Amino acid sequence: MKIDITSLCFGFKIEKKNDSGTAAWATSIGQAPKGLCYIDTNREGLDEIVYGMMYKSHSDFGNLKDRDVEGLDKKEEPRGDRERMMFSVFEDVYVNNKKVDGIYTLTYEREDSLSHKNRLHICYAKYLTYNGHSNKETLAEMAKVLGCNTDACWFVSAISIKYQKELHFSAIVVNPTKSMTYSDSKTRKKEWEALIPNENNIPKEKEKHQQIFYGAPGTGKSHKIKYNAIVKNADERQLVFRTTFHPDSDYSTFVGAYKPTMKPVADKYKAVAGKDEEIIYSFVPQAFLQAYIAAWNNPEESVFLIIEEINRGNCAQIFGDLFQLLDRDKEGFSEYPIMADNDLKNYLNGKDEFGQDVLTNKDGIKENKLNLPKNLYIWATMNTSDQSLFPIDSAFKRRWEWKYIKIKKGKDENGNDLDWKIDVKMDENGALLSWWNFIEKINTIIASMTSSADKQLGFFFCLANADGIITTETFVSKVIFYLWNDVFKDYGFEDASLFRYTDKDGKEYDLTFPDFYDEDGEKVNTERLTDFLKKVMSWKKNNEESN
Repeated sequence: MKIDITSLCFGFKIEKKNDSGTAAWATSIGQAPKGLCYIDTNREGLDEIVYGMMYKSHSDFGNLKDRDVEGLDKKEEPRGDRERMMFSVFEDVYVNNKKVDGIYTLTYEREDSLSHKNRLHICYAKYLTYNGHSNKETLAEMAKVLGCNTDACWFVSAISIKYQKELHFSAIVVNPTKSMTYSDSKTRKKEWEALIPNENNIPKEKEKHQQIFYGAPGTGKSHKIKYNAIVKNADERQLVFRTTFHPDSDYSTFVGAYKPTMKPVADKYKAVAGKDEEIIYSFVPQAFLQAYIAAWNNPEESVFLIIEEINRGNCAQIFGDLFQLLDRDKEGFSEYPIMADNDLKNYLNGKDEFGQDVLTNKDGIKENKLNLPKNLYIWATMNTSDQSLFPIDSAFKRRWEWKYIKIKKGKDENGNDLDWKIDVKMDENGALLSWWNFIEKINTIIASMTSSADKQLGFFFCLANADGIITTETFVSKVIFYLWNDVFKDYGFEDASLFRYTDKDGKEYDLTFPDFYDEDGEKVNTERLTDFLKKVMSWKKNNEESN
């Protein structure tokens, strides 16, 4: 449910006098004529809030406090013209889909003012405290999860309750390090509203029912899918289904098949046979069929089937006759439905283990045919470095949109450049090598050797630790191993000087991968690694003039 973006906000100042822009700490959910209590049920997301608060409601008002929080000014204190009707406590709190330590209390409050008699509010104020746990403390933890310090400027644009027990906040960080100053509250609100993603524009890529995100390893293809599909559109735990293709993948591992399963035997057999379970064969749905069922059963929701490494499997064998379903009409349904085989037909027309219809929307098996619904999106990733493993034929390619993910410097969740370092000292002052500078240089070398971008490294090829440092162990085991086993050995060594070293006795040797470890093979040989990195960073093409 969207809330006024100035009702739960932090870290700002207003220059205009008598225009403080103080947060309201509550959202009005309905005002009826004649002073009657009323909930606007047409408001999107409000029903989930109502049901969730009822499910998590408490009756021990004696443990609910609103005067125990220190450091609040008068404008942040409880309103005296509201009656508290009910309160709910949530132990599972999330901000931007990330778990937050702490609990959060919401209250239903009825206004008793002359102008808005009996108007209802959902209150999420800082001062609400249950059993000694204040909302203010949880909001501080929320700021940490968002990467904000104590002076940061941020606000909440929406709240929601999932599964009747998880309280979710959608937050926007304006400035993670310092507060912001605005001439007046209207200016502040206008600037903040511009920061909220336009939901009408979010699904431009969503309209592409089948698309493959491709590029060099480490460019963030999976992250791109996660952001566009999950963060913006779908619930990962219910409406996103994942699978990874590999050489042994086939139709049954993608769609489903009959498999042996264990089932409790009837009581009358237990005494005779002395066993509790027996082996039976039942149809077990896999990722495709799980997504297919979820999409038909949730027609108002976006459902995503994510296929990682799509080219590492034989797509013609895996998709089989499902290939025909990939042609979509203008509305997004399959243009050419296909007949379901007996196994699929019986399963989709049957009951689950709880006695409920597997497919509640029978349009998904209408006339015994399979038909992809318009809310089912199939997105995949493909590393260009692996594109020769299982070549994808042109007919299959035409059914997909292709989105190239370019190699570029990584950014954090707030859009700031990541300044990762490799834990190797490159000069007498102990300066560490920039990961991005290394990527730019090594990719230039790879491009010179291979005349292609397929084998180049993306920014997220390997990950830094919490301090932004890529350890030597990680660098050698990930990057050096890849270079030696997937790049240099296939394309040769164009510049021999890069791949030779001189020992203490002045003898020159070819540089091999084991040379990056000590004699016991347990620790990284930092001397050899440093020497190689210095050669990489000073490398020039043979036809380039030296400085």
